[in-house]
Amino acid sequence: MTTMPKSAGTSEALRSSTRIAVPEGNQALVNAAEAWFAATTECQREMIGFVSLRLEKDAATTREIMGCQNLADVAAVHSRWMEETLRDYSSEMGKLTTICTRSANGGSGPKG
Repeated sequence: MTTMPKSAGTSEALRSSTRIAVPEGNQALVNAAEAWFAATTECQREMIGFVSLRLEKDAATTREIMGCQNLADVAAVHSRWMEETLRDYSSEMGKLTTICTRSANGGSGPKG
């Protein structure tokens, strides 16, 4: 899957764009906001890549169906498309869950 390149870390961008004095008791809130922005950005990047991949696969399937000579071939292509689509969506949910879990655990754990 193709992903968009990161030009700078989210935390770095947030810190460098605005310098605000944070009272000591609010640092946890700032850290939580940074983690949330980072996870949201990573989820969006992942979802954009996933949608792009699915659109490519769906277009290929449409072209394949248009070339079918009979209903049995159409049914076979459709069945294969449905199985692949379910696998892809299941895999994507796993990836998004991993991103959110890693964020909730403070960024620790395997990436990817």
